[in-house]
Amino acid sequence: MRAQQLELHRRSGYATLLEYLERTLGYGPRAARERLRVANALQVLPATAAALARGDHAYSAVRELTRVCRQDTERAWLDAVAGKTVHEIEAMVAGRKPGDLPGDPVDPEDVRKTLVMEVSAETFAVWRDARLALELERGEPVSDDEVLRTVCLDRLAGARGAGRAAGRAAFQIALMVCPACERATQDGGGRAVEVPARVAARARCDARVIGRVDGATVEKATSTIPPRVRAAVIARDHGRCRVPGCRSSRWIEVHHVRPRARGGRHTLDNLICLCGGHHDAVHVGRLRIAGGAEGELVFTHADGRRYGAPPETTKAPPEAMSRAAPAAHVGLSLAELIERATRRVSST
Repeated sequence: MRAQQLELHRRSGYATLLEYLERTLGYGPRAARERLRVANALQVLPATAAALARGDHAYSAVRELTRVCRQDTERAWLDAVAGKTVHEIEAMVAGRKPGDLPGDPVDPEDVRKTLVMEVSAETFAVWRDARLALELERGEPVSDDEVLRTVCLDRLAGARGAGRAAGRAAFQIALMVCPACERATQDGGGRAVEVPARVAARARCDARVIGRVDGATVEKATSTIPPRVRAAVIARDHGRCRVPGCRSSRWIEVHHVRPRARGGRHTLDNLICLCGGHHDAVHVGRLRIAGGAEGELVFTHADGRRYGAPPETTKAPPEAMSRAAPAAHVGLSLAELIERATRRVSST
């Protein structure tokens, strides 16, 4: 903290404090950022700082607590984690935001799982190529989560033969939805993992439903979209995502333009093909699809812009710009400004 306040890295000739910490203390960029984050947080969490100083909690436990603790919730969290291991504290913190209490409900959307994998140089190169190919297909950057999910779904499709036949639903993965509270879980490797409500909503667009599994009888499996209708939609859209600019033709899902909850039907004019990424964007509200006046589809961003259009920028009035510009800096070159800033740092 003191080094940050004094800008010690500048006095030592380094560009950033992170570079200074890496070269002098051996911290990697991520570890250095975490140290600074925790140090800043402890300035306003005196009880947590005291617990660390006394040895009541290890640094790794305090690091997790600072992700959620605030001054008004600090005592509640310290009482809740007393006697718990770092792994148990990590589980308590997962999915909670600053200001939440230990007993507050957790939104599955906020829970993130960490995968640590060591791969060869060849695998690393293939991973980067796969990411680039997916970005070219979708026409936009994709996250690690999206790349890994797409690769896994493609592998599952090849192993099980699912999602390839035009008449079969895209979702052949086991999703359990509670009929009372609508909470959804997804089976994975023998474990039931709670997933956000949007995952269940997305699956209901294009799924094979086997019915209840907690009764005495087994119900007949049905598809949310009749297979012949799904096959016709796939053929009409040439097996590709309909979003403008997207070239994805893998793991295509069928979406209801007008949701069934609002009267949408399984008709050709109400069904379109979407890739997994854009289907997810619809259900979280980042992408909107509506029917136009002449039957064409209209794709827009959440703020109403035509999909793919750049966000509008608001230009400041000339008089506001003139007031914001320091009079002493008018007419100075970039080199002169840097020289002035350097003299100020040196003098302090």
